[in-house]
Amino acid sequence: MNMNHYILVFIPSLITYTGSAFAQHQISITATVGSLAVLPCDCRNVTKAQSSSQSPHVQWRNISETVFERQGEEVYQSEGYKGRVDVPKDQLMKGNCSLVLNNVRAEDEGVYQSYILVRRSKRALQSEHVLLRRVELSVGGVPETPNNESSDSGSKSRSHTGLIITVFVTLVLVLTLGLLWKFKARTYFANEARGNYALTSVSHRDSPPQSD
Repeated sequence: MNMNHYILVFIPSLITYTGSAFAQHQISITATVGSLAVLPCDCRNVTKAQSSSQSPHVQWRNISETVFERQGEEVYQSEGYKGRVDVPKDQLMKGNCSLVLNNVRAEDEGVYQSYILVRRSKRALQSEHVLLRRVELSVGGVPETPNNESSDSGSKSRSHTGLIITVFVTLVLVLTLGLLWKFKARTYFANEARGNYALTSVSHRDSPPQSD
């Protein structure tokens, strides 16, 4: 087997294995625009060997940048998330490294990964990133205000339409009744006139002739 063939076989296998390793940490949550979302994370199993007085060093990243990072009182928030993300220190000391994301935006949708930075030994110069959780955030819905305005506009439009229909039907009914009344009145007076004419004719016919 030549080297090129070995690489073609090895790389897909490596990708499959890495994906399986991430999959066991991944969960999916859904939030609506403007709401509060909590991306869950638990670091107790990783930090239990550390001193209880030592604040864990936690980091949350998305596909392109570090979104949030906390080590004790030192906090970093990326520009697009400034003022909207936090891992409360009191919760972090208890092993809860969940990321609280306020005022969710449509562009917040994506995959987030949480890491705990640990040193395996006191002599280690650099901290090791330990993957804790992979969270896929889906954002749906729209702010409530436009929906309410749209709903109010629709209600007003339907109300106006109903009023116009009611007025139209009322006018037609009034006109119809007026025409019927006029027709009946004409018929009545015509019959009265014919009756009077008939009575007059009979009276003239039955009256005795007057002698000169």
